[in-house]
Amino acid sequence: MTSTKAVEVSAPASPPAQAWKGRSLGGAWLFGTCVWLLRFVGVSGAWVGAWIVAAGFMILGGREQYGALRYWRRLRPRAGPLVHLLCAYRQYASFGRVLCDRMLVYLRPQDYRFSYRGVEHLHAALGSGKGFILLAAHVGNWELSGYRLRLVHPGPINLVMVRGDDGYVQRMSDEHMRGTSVRVIDPRDPLGASLAIYAALGRNEPVCMLGDRTHGQQAAVRAPFLGASAAFPIGPFHAAMLTGVPILVCFLVKDGLRQYRLEVDPPWHLPAAARGPTRTRELHVAVTRWAARLERQVRRHPLQWHNFFDFWV
Repeated sequence: MTSTKAVEVSAPASPPAQAWKGRSLGGAWLFGTCVWLLRFVGVSGAWVGAWIVAAGFMILGGREQYGALRYWRRLRPRAGPLVHLLCAYRQYASFGRVLCDRMLVYLRPQDYRFSYRGVEHLHAALGSGKGFILLAAHVGNWELSGYRLRLVHPGPINLVMVRGDDGYVQRMSDEHMRGTSVRVIDPRDPLGASLAIYAALGRNEPVCMLGDRTHGQQAAVRAPFLGASAAFPIGPFHAAMLTGVPILVCFLVKDGLRQYRLEVDPPWHLPAAARGPTRTRELHVAVTRWAARLERQVRRHPLQWHNFFDFWV
């Protein structure tokens, strides 16, 4: 396990200048146009369109590109600027395909295939009748994984995510990808989000959380990630520690033009720890373990980590 000496707890005073704000790039007009076109062009057309939109963003995106370039400098330190630029371009195209797939899976589910690794852990957790935390990141198609969970779990599902998108984009996502069984908890209100998460776990409901972005005043732990210190939210680990529920780490990665693979790790139980140095130390260990697990996944699927701001500020 990676050393925890460089890890520290922090509560950001304010979001960094290049921080992600929960809003899709391009706005409602681009989103609406893409949704309309997808009904006609299908999966192959979406693949071509993703390259076109990615090229436009590389030309017009301005400073929003810089986080991706810094990511590739860390991941491929020996490569030159042209290689980093090409990798960022491919990463944006990957994100475009993921966005298209969210709608296409709803419109044409027969066109997609899903394979599974470790899905028995998810079935066991759902069958236990107890709450648990499904911990994911912006790797692959995280929102589509919530849609798949809704198909196999008839009960309530709680999704912790920022509701900062354009109203039209948000309504489309709610209608097609979430439905009435998925309750969204916005983490930008830390106290309200914490109460909602603990209430859901107390009702023995699953809570889906992302562990690779912090928002505003969220408490964070800095841990080694891709060769430097980065901030990770402590919310999932704090909730698991206080409630005793297990964490299931999962990723839904794109395996081909029409194929995805769901990967679920065995349940991860955090030890209960009294408030004070012991709890702080256990949170250090948990976040560092998660950062190492995320780094392994990112290195396996580097084009599918869709964080486009400077993660190490």
